[in-house]
Amino acid sequence: MASDRDSKDMGSTQSNHVTRICSDTKITGTIITQHDIRIDGYLEGKIKTEGKLVIGESGKCKGEVHCKSVDISGSFDGVLKSTELASLREKCIFTGEIHSDQISIEPTVRISGTLVSPELSKKDEKKPLPSTTPYAPVSIKAPEEKGKGKGEG
Repeated sequence: MASDRDSKDMGSTQSNHVTRICSDTKITGTIITQHDIRIDGYLEGKIKTEGKLVIGESGKCKGEVHCKSVDISGSFDGVLKSTELASLREKCIFTGEIHSDQISIEPTVRISGTLVSPELSKKDEKKPLPSTTPYAPVSIKAPEEKGKGKGEG
């Protein structure tokens, strides 16, 4: 039977699940989890989490990320999609695309890429797009003038 101390430790562990990639670790592949992820090493590939992604100062991530929120102090190269806040911290080097409606960028961040607001993109999708063909066929009928009969000019 587990002691009270053991059950308290288990309870705190269960509520604080964090996948950690340590500084001397290199991973290539895909990570899918419901919990938070912290990268202090190197990850190349895809990450999908319902939690928060933290990339520490020594951390490097290259690839595609889908997460709830993100806090980057290291470097990122790729496509980042965050449903909540995306924070680029003091020493962050970011290359690629950020898709988020909430972005925080500190003044010393080095960034090269595109910022996309999914909420604004959805509004733009509702607007009709202009025709891509230069001369689209259009049928226009001129209103008939009253008082003029056939053959009168």
